[in-house]
Amino acid sequence: MFLFYVDESGTCSNDNQTNFFVLAAIAVDEQHSLQIYKEFSVCKQQIFLKKNPEEWELKTRDLCRGEGLFKGHKWESRVRIFLELSNTLAQLPLQIFAVVVNKQLYYMNREELKNDVLLYRLTFNRLLEELDAFLKHSYTRGILLMDSRSTHSTSVQDGRLVKAYRDWVRSKDYESGFIEQPWFGVSQFCIGLQIADYFAYLLSLKLQHIDGDAHKAQLLEAFKILQPKIQLVEIPEIKETIL
Repeated sequence: MFLFYVDESGTCSNDNQTNFFVLAAIAVDEQHSLQIYKEFSVCKQQIFLKKNPEEWELKTRDLCRGEGLFKGHKWESRVRIFLELSNTLAQLPLQIFAVVVNKQLYYMNREELKNDVLLYRLTFNRLLEELDAFLKHSYTRGILLMDSRSTHSTSVQDGRLVKAYRDWVRSKDYESGFIEQPWFGVSQFCIGLQIADYFAYLLSLKLQHIDGDAHKAQLLEAFKILQPKIQLVEIPEIKETIL
């Protein structure tokens, strides 16, 4: 069985902070899940020698901006951490799937579809198609492990995702490769979700075309290290792929 750890990056349909919405999944064969947990934990231990790697969450946004646990870390140190993380992940038995929506191009003639719920459902459905095809090709089953989008006071967002999944399953005239509906977890306690967050953020940086920013362009090296593991879908499809 494959475990798919799923997280997102980017902004909603009406937000111009970035023009892209990213949904990424890290595919891990259950036989390798313990190995990945141990080796990534070792990598985290090397970042903070005096902290238990199980007791702190790797938040890639904080690492990039020097906030949270990484406040006070110099830029050179943070770049080195990015490279070490990517080199570690590149050696681990996992695969990366991602769906990217270019909001400006997608909404060009579809203004009536500008809606956060529709945007997420569109992206999620396309990711399900990719993962299901992968499972069929691998002759195995899988389960989705999602980073919870709900707050402590409401489960509305997670409920919408479950409904989107159920609608997708009902739309098929065959049995999908997923053993049941998505499970939800908290990234603070899940290494797989932290890895998904790391890649989704890296891909989001790549999409922002930071090549001209000599400061941040160093992070693109961390993205390039993982590039051979990536299967990417762009919506709408364009002739020049971002990879």
